[in-house]
Amino acid sequence: MSNTQDNNRRKADETNLLNIEIIVDEDVNYVANEQRLREACTAALSLRHFDQGEIGIRVTTDLAIHQINRDHLGHDYPTDVISFSYAATPPRIEGELVVSVDTATERANDLGWSLEHELLLYVIHGTLHITGMDDHKPEDRLAMRGAERQVMLQLGIHNIDQYAADGETSPDVASLSTPSKLSPDGTSQLDVQHLPEDLS
Repeated sequence: MSNTQDNNRRKADETNLLNIEIIVDEDVNYVANEQRLREACTAALSLRHFDQGEIGIRVTTDLAIHQINRDHLGHDYPTDVISFSYAATPPRIEGELVVSVDTATERANDLGWSLEHELLLYVIHGTLHITGMDDHKPEDRLAMRGAERQVMLQLGIHNIDQYAADGETSPDVASLSTPSKLSPDGTSQLDVQHLPEDLS
């Protein structure tokens, strides 16, 4: 135990800030830009008026996310992102999300764009789910795609319209008829699953 003063300890009258913890699994063969992942999460939270609380981001493989998907959702296949929302009352948020670098690599290669950008999109999508957004109904899906686009543009990723999850979009119209990648159950691959339960 250190004898030095803990300057990071919150004083009683200070506002609780946002803490974003990023874990990259040891078997991931990709050097994740943790600062960019943090910026993506923060921007998505800010868009939805959250600036306090804790978010965990786990970057993992298809093998690991497949097990999480099977254990928590009963879906026996890997997916791109799974989110877990524990509390979402502005300005405070708590949740976790898991993204697969393997699925992101495959999708980025298929599309011909950056793996980093694909991962950022997964983090944004999962974060938006944690804040309470959904995408099962067409109008909700349109709102989700609009929010994703807004955050990606804020991050300086201006080709998002070309590589959007539902195909090419314009600022005013999102295509809802072409899913990005179908899972075995026929749903869009970027249709994140989210549950209010812990991963551990």
